[in-house]
Amino acid sequence: MDSKKITAEFQLVKNRVSNFSIESKDLDTKAKSVTMSYDIDYNIREIQEDEEAYVGLLELIIKVRAKIKNSILFKVNLNMEGVFMGNSKKMPMNNFQDMLELNGIATLSHLSRSYIMSVSSLSGLNPPVQLPMINVHKLRELKEKKMKSED
Repeated sequence: MDSKKITAEFQLVKNRVSNFSIESKDLDTKAKSVTMSYDIDYNIREIQEDEEAYVGLLELIIKVRAKIKNSILFKVNLNMEGVFMGNSKKMPMNNFQDMLELNGIATLSHLSRSYIMSVSSLSGLNPPVQLPMINVHKLRELKEKKMKSED
């Protein structure tokens, strides 16, 4: 297939890691159960519109904690940002925002999974941290509920 005929109207333009930290402790983990927790959130930082395109900046925030009983084994914090564009002549603003939240989060989550797995492996964590795949619809629904309860 000719890629010009199948290119999506919504594209990732660039991404970057805006914040990253990893802390690990040397704890004896032999025959001990490690409890993992994942906190995942996102923010639409900005949406701009011009004659040709919408441009949106999306931030995905991931915090990973590993504990043995009450002792923290390691912490990983990652903020991944992505700039996305959409054709403003072919979609309304609300569709672009939906795509930013759904497709943008899915895209950044896969990039973040790879990044965290690579860096945690290189940092000596064995096994490396493998984020679970997320249900983007559920994340969005929970964020909307949280925002309404804060109002």
